[in-house]
Amino acid sequence: MPSLARYLTPVLSNRSVADEFYELQFHWPAEAAVPRPGQFLTIRSSAGSVPLLRRPFAFSRYDRDDNSARIIYQLRGTATAQLAAKRPFDTVDVLAPLGTAFPLPEPDTRPILIAGGIGIGPILFLARTLLGHAVAPRVLIGARSAGGLPPLPAEEYGDVIACTDDGSYGHRGTVVEALRSYLDTTSISNYSGESVLYLCGPGPMLAAAHRLALECGITAYVALEQTMGCAVGACMGCAVRVRGPERYARVCTEGPVFDSRSIDWRSSS
Repeated sequence: MPSLARYLTPVLSNRSVADEFYELQFHWPAEAAVPRPGQFLTIRSSAGSVPLLRRPFAFSRYDRDDNSARIIYQLRGTATAQLAAKRPFDTVDVLAPLGTAFPLPEPDTRPILIAGGIGIGPILFLARTLLGHAVAPRVLIGARSAGGLPPLPAEEYGDVIACTDDGSYGHRGTVVEALRSYLDTTSISNYSGESVLYLCGPGPMLAAAHRLALECGITAYVALEQTMGCAVGACMGCAVRVRGPERYARVCTEGPVFDSRSIDWRSSS
């Protein structure tokens, strides 16, 4: 069975999908392991020495029909500027698939997917995957303003609630505020033991959603964003504090997906 491997693979498309956000689509080799929602890859953005390290990105989509995969990335520095300059038929140096995936929901549970910022990619991948399994998720996507939201067609992602901090589109406020409002409207008591949360985004957002999940008796799975050095478990640069005797876990190998109850959130609150 194929597993982690390095591939030099051609770019198929590279387009802007929101303010400062791009979607890179590239060929996925037939011999490669199929990526799952929550997993990630690393890319060497240049053949030169700058930047020196590979950069991690979550998968935002995989299409078996045309053997392609995608990431959504934000312009943040040299590496992402180099990626934004890629054109069709250029190649990307990919190491993948890496990390743990989101567990699929049990039958008769109601998945609620929540994303903020660069966490949008893996949540959209999960939404498409669930729809492919005839499971209709509720999806909450947050951004600072309308310009930070990619296209969110219902036929691809299901029932989507868009949230903006400035109220320029959809729900005014954060995705956690929208989640609380949604649960209040649909009766929190009906969700205990029946729904499951899936989240990716900034640490403070995940910590707030974790506290709400505890309050409501709902299981929450979080995909953590973390700076990585090697991304294969050797350097310990991505370690986060967890509850229990181990004290620390590596986001690149034990994660990036964790049950939120296993994380020590004190440094993210």
